[in-house]
Amino acid sequence: MLLQVKNVALSLKREGKYTKILDDVSFQVEKGETVGIVGESGCGKSLTALSIMRLLPEKAKLEGSILLDDENVTEFSKRRLEKVRGNQMSMIFQDPLTSLNPLHTVGRQIEEALILHTDSNKAERKRRVIQLLKEVGLPRAEDLVNEYPHQLSGGMRQRIMIAIAMACHPKLLICDEPTTALDVTVQAQILDLMNHLKQINDMGIIMITHDLGVVAEVCDKVIVMYAGKVVEQANVKELFLNPKHPYTKGLLESIPKLGKRKEKLGSISGMVPSPDQMPSGCRFYDRCSKKMDICKQEIPPVQEVGEDHITACWLFKKEVEEDDTSRSKGFETTLHH
Repeated sequence: MLLQVKNVALSLKREGKYTKILDDVSFQVEKGETVGIVGESGCGKSLTALSIMRLLPEKAKLEGSILLDDENVTEFSKRRLEKVRGNQMSMIFQDPLTSLNPLHTVGRQIEEALILHTDSNKAERKRRVIQLLKEVGLPRAEDLVNEYPHQLSGGMRQRIMIAIAMACHPKLLICDEPTTALDVTVQAQILDLMNHLKQINDMGIIMITHDLGVVAEVCDKVIVMYAGKVVEQANVKELFLNPKHPYTKGLLESIPKLGKRKEKLGSISGMVPSPDQMPSGCRFYDRCSKKMDICKQEIPPVQEVGEDHITACWLFKKEVEEDDTSRSKGFETTLHH
């Protein structure tokens, strides 16, 4: 297993006290697999990524374990983290214009990762930078190394970010909304490029997005987050065909579908609760159309509702218990015979 996130909780200091932002987040990423993390703004998607990269404020409190190739990233020293970031795991941030340094050429910014993590000389680094620019599909690579971010289009800047992230052949690539603010054609090109790079490098990808169309296009597995918790997890086909959690269903109902006329798309009323005002039971309680009394009082347990399909919802507690009872009765009948 490439990455194992186990029972991760993150608390940030606000006005002198700690507030829990992420709570009991667990999932896995295998080599050659793309895992999508979806949910509304404020659900904890980006903070999950920043926790994996250990790019957190100094006073942040991180609990649980994050295993990269069976080594616990949460226990790494600052020096060890500097060697791992950009080398074994890399991240592409939301806005390439603010992520790139306007004072340095794109060639210099790609080369920086090679200076930090390799022993190559200047000529070798230049060859590698040009090779990376070609790999990410940019034209006139030899000239481009001397240009500045402001001289490039949004799609080209995003490809530069991918080139920086891929410079040292990482095992894990985290992409935080990599296609935001790009037009549909460029978006498709970027997604195709990332799929291609994943295959030739046999790496794992975490794709953070609110766009379920992107998820359907590139992901193998999907994690649905709400208010800092994982509420559902399944392979991409299973999730789209057989969603279980009311929040997942609400997200899917908000997407227009080809061949189906709808005067009004579905929506989820209300907003994601603030981290310091979380409900005591299910965090989705106030917005859920299927809520029951127990939902307000107790946090729903995570349970299996199918093969490699889990959800945290009281609606399925009875269903799971009935399945367990029928299986045990079947087992007893077999023993008697």
